[in-house]
Amino acid sequence: MRGTLPRPARADLENLGQVNLAAIDELKESSERKEYLDRQFADVTAALETLEEAMRKIDKETRTRFEDTFERINNGLKEKFPKLFGGGHAYLELVGEDVLGAGVAVMARPPGKRNSSIHLLSGGEKALTAVALVFSIFDLNPAPFCLLDEVDA
Repeated sequence: MRGTLPRPARADLENLGQVNLAAIDELKESSERKEYLDRQFADVTAALETLEEAMRKIDKETRTRFEDTFERINNGLKEKFPKLFGGGHAYLELVGEDVLGAGVAVMARPPGKRNSSIHLLSGGEKALTAVALVFSIFDLNPAPFCLLDEVDA
């Protein structure tokens, strides 16, 4: 009885069916494929982390530059508006929570008027306010000359 299996064990072996002789080769191929895909995943993950870091740096730099530029233009407008109007004041205001997604409102108060949005000014007041804003922007990157055509338009 030494070489024979008991009946339940023999039945279990017969239920398993034929032995797959190619299983070892298939396992080897599958293992190599998994290793390849793991390396690809690691490469993509590293590239994604690098990209996210670059995006954070760009976002930070963009915010810093925008805030600096906004402040310089705002200071220029505060300086030039009273010169053009003979008094009063104007300033830029961010409209929104996020600096990069916010809008910019021009607030102006010519002499003798109350503080309001530029939309509530007369045509001439809007034109002079726009000129003050344009020259404030030109201060950032001066040009040798500037031609203004139909400024009131």
